[in-house]
Amino acid sequence: MIRSVKLVFSTNVLFLGLSVVTSLLSAWALGPDGRGELAIITMWLFVFALLGMLGLPQAHRYWNAKKPSWKSYILTNSLVFAAVASIFVIIAGWFAVPLILAGKEPWLIYATQLFLLNVPVLLLSELLRGQLEGAKLFGWLGSARITFIAIQAIAYLGFYFAGALDLAIALYIIIAAQISCVLVMLAGILKVLRPRLRFSKAVFLKELNYGLRGYLGAITEFAVWRLDQIMLTALASASVIGLYAIAVAIADITATLASSVSDALLPEVAASKNRRKASHLLARSLRLTLYAQIIALIPLWILAPWVLEFVFGSEFVAAAAVMRLLLVASIFWSAGLIFISGLNGIGKPGLTTMARIASAVTTVVTLLLLMPAYGITGAAVSSILGYAVLSGLAGYFFMKNSGVGFWEFIRPRANDISVSRFLAAVGLGRAFGGKLGFGPHPVD
Repeated sequence: MIRSVKLVFSTNVLFLGLSVVTSLLSAWALGPDGRGELAIITMWLFVFALLGMLGLPQAHRYWNAKKPSWKSYILTNSLVFAAVASIFVIIAGWFAVPLILAGKEPWLIYATQLFLLNVPVLLLSELLRGQLEGAKLFGWLGSARITFIAIQAIAYLGFYFAGALDLAIALYIIIAAQISCVLVMLAGILKVLRPRLRFSKAVFLKELNYGLRGYLGAITEFAVWRLDQIMLTALASASVIGLYAIAVAIADITATLASSVSDALLPEVAASKNRRKASHLLARSLRLTLYAQIIALIPLWILAPWVLEFVFGSEFVAAAAVMRLLLVASIFWSAGLIFISGLNGIGKPGLTTMARIASAVTTVVTLLLLMPAYGITGAAVSSILGYAVLSGLAGYFFMKNSGVGFWEFIRPRANDISVSRFLAAVGLGRAFGGKLGFGPHPVD
């Protein structure tokens, strides 16, 4: 487990560093307006692709860890499903986007529609990611994600210094990076797992059964994670969206460790034959993650205005208050991620769906109440409330099914410190000298 977290975390750190480069360059080159337009176009690709996944990426993680012998069926099912589902997703998205973005400029609506043609790539990348994570091939997963962000960062840098980085160029770069990411994932599966092309209706139905039980939860999880931005893309001006997107990008820094841990936890919990042992593993992972997050949050909270002005420019300082609120929200989001990974690992995706739906309802209601009066500040407060419901319910469900009490989960222990030192000395100290590991990520 420590090795898996080290692989995922070290790559996430590198990915985060390169993401900062792309965020900086896009903010400098495009300004708040252009940064907001980029967020609008890319956001809806992820929304419609997620709707077409039917929970299969989570099913791939679970069944590849549980039944490694299904590797050929899982890959073949992924290829067939991505090809077929993409047709329906693109058609649905093409007609839905003008209704969702009614009131936006026609060229922006058309650009968002055209970007949906990249749905097959994104669908396949998430399906392949699920298989790689289930097989614990975090090195290949990391190589794929580094390929994605490195191509984006290097190309952004070249076009920026050439004075040619505009919205269209940024979108072309993103498409090229996503295709390259998928090719690396596919290469890893073919080289290590050596699957054959074998379609199995029985395996597909088994995966679909698991996926659909968590499907609504996966949709609502994304909605809770990005519902504030989704609603802003439809209702707010591009400049406001650009400010909020930068605040989100900075706040996401503190969630890096949590996403690394949650990615590594699911296959570990799914493969464990001792549920209580798996529960203690998750509890310790949660405590260590929260320790690290709080340490990272404090300086970012204090220095928020200066960070935004120094790094992005004075026009982005207005996002400082929102950034501080989103840093708090990231604590609840991280705890929710870890509990959801644990629930999926013990074969309870239906419970994660219940937690996500409750969280989504909370987010929608509070957004409708707060955003009209308080703008992006209200959106950030809504995120805190939605994430708190997610982590609270998911934590309750996991504890109820694990037999481990609340105090046993959160009580600090002396060996927590020793594990932290071990991670710092062995894992993070050699993070960039070892293998890498992670999967695709929404565009920054």
